[in-house]
Amino acid sequence: MEYWWFAVLLVALAVGLAIFAFWLNKKPQLAYIIVMSASCVLLAYKTCEFCYYRIIDYPEYPVEFSHFSYFLVGATMCTGFKKTRFFSAFATLAAGLGYMLGGVVSPDSMVTTMSSTYYVVLAVIQHELLFFIGLVLMFDIERYRYRDLWIPVLGTALFVGYSLLVYYHYIYPDYINVDKIVIIKIVQGTILSFVIGEENMTLAIQVVTAVGIGLLVVGCMFLFCFLNNKMFDRRARLHPDLPLADSDHGIFPWIRRRYQSYKAKKQSNGFAQRVKSGRQFCRPLAFLSASLRHIALMT
Repeated sequence: MEYWWFAVLLVALAVGLAIFAFWLNKKPQLAYIIVMSASCVLLAYKTCEFCYYRIIDYPEYPVEFSHFSYFLVGATMCTGFKKTRFFSAFATLAAGLGYMLGGVVSPDSMVTTMSSTYYVVLAVIQHELLFFIGLVLMFDIERYRYRDLWIPVLGTALFVGYSLLVYYHYIYPDYINVDKIVIIKIVQGTILSFVIGEENMTLAIQVVTAVGIGLLVVGCMFLFCFLNNKMFDRRARLHPDLPLADSDHGIFPWIRRRYQSYKAKKQSNGFAQRVKSGRQFCRPLAFLSASLRHIALMT
């Protein structure tokens, strides 16, 4: 392997980021701020990048799972929609781990398929950042529930369907690199061609690969949720006074707080108006009562 150093670099960066993410486990609010900032930056950058491709009419589209992860985690954190937070954590962690696995197994292809050194560096930074965001979201922010696992399962299935629509040119008909989409290679079971060569791929290997990776993905969802719960149980046992991160931020929480404030203000104004009306209604009664007492004293 000519580019063995690339695999070493990926692993070294991943270990450093994992240590940092583990340290942030005791500082949940700082962890949330870092992830929120990084997610918003990634969302803004990737949005501008693909908008630029549209402006210059360059046929490049968000078709990879990592592309999907950028927008998913960015939209989740910016909107504050908690239901998709576990899916965001899983997607970013899977995208980062998948890139690193590819870089370790076949570093030469990861480097030579890029058009320039700039894009190699950019890809490393973006995928390592996805890996870090996934780690922090998965183990430092909040406890996830097993009953919400249907969300990442459904989301992954929908992305596979989206990729198939791209592959068969139902959408993005001018996209020419459909054979290079990683999710398509997984569905077709040809992802191992990077390792064993296309000439050695048989139908049996393709079927076993596709089914095996599918089961592995679902199994990892349960595994990550299990580890998340174990991590929070451990933190509650060792640091019972450590509060959870204040993660109720984003567009939806802001709208909810504004609506609740408006509703409370409206109710308060309504109560004050009723009190004022009651006082106005009681004034004639008070006058009548005072008059009757005065007449009674005179008699």
